[in-house]
Amino acid sequence: MPLILGHRGYSSKHLENSMEAFRAALAAGMDGFELDVQPTRDGVCAVLHDDTLDRTAQGGGTLRQMKASELPKLTNGEPVPRLSDVLELPAKLINVELKGEPGWQQALAAVDAEDALPRVLFSSFEHTEVLQLWAECPEARCGFLWEPDEAMDLTADELGDLPPELMLHPPLAAVKARPELWAPYAHRLVLWGMKTPKEAEGLPFEPAILIADGPA
Repeated sequence: MPLILGHRGYSSKHLENSMEAFRAALAAGMDGFELDVQPTRDGVCAVLHDDTLDRTAQGGGTLRQMKASELPKLTNGEPVPRLSDVLELPAKLINVELKGEPGWQQALAAVDAEDALPRVLFSSFEHTEVLQLWAECPEARCGFLWEPDEAMDLTADELGDLPPELMLHPPLAAVKARPELWAPYAHRLVLWGMKTPKEAEGLPFEPAILIADGPA
């Protein structure tokens, strides 16, 4: 049975990357959640997907140009979460996606400070970020993310050359298109790009983790 994580929390019913969404994912029976992190100007690891605060906060601006104390509230009235706050929630697994470069140092420091390394999986589309974090902390669980077009272009040789310790995060659509390519790595697969876990039914293998906008 794969672990089920909420994409940015229970994002189909709650504001993404909010404490409300993370708590709702756990209350709905999900094993944990995926979230996005990047540092503020003063090095606080904050939870936010976009480069700017325009879409999900009550004021604009760029997170990396602000101190943590200057951040506006989210549109649901909450403060922008800090990774340290989210790590206090009783999730079995939290997928911490690193946004932009650099940012892995602050994320790793926040996780270490909360003694949460066993419950965290780091990932990024920026594979150099993942490799730098993994080199600094070999016991960290890490994975590579791919955009849909990148995942569709991957070859068996390219996948075979990747370190076996790394998790693989392709979108569900790419795996459904070529299940034979991904089958040997089922125990390392973290599939995303689905509204509910039911969309992954019918695969000829069981992936390790599914990331969905909401529960089944």
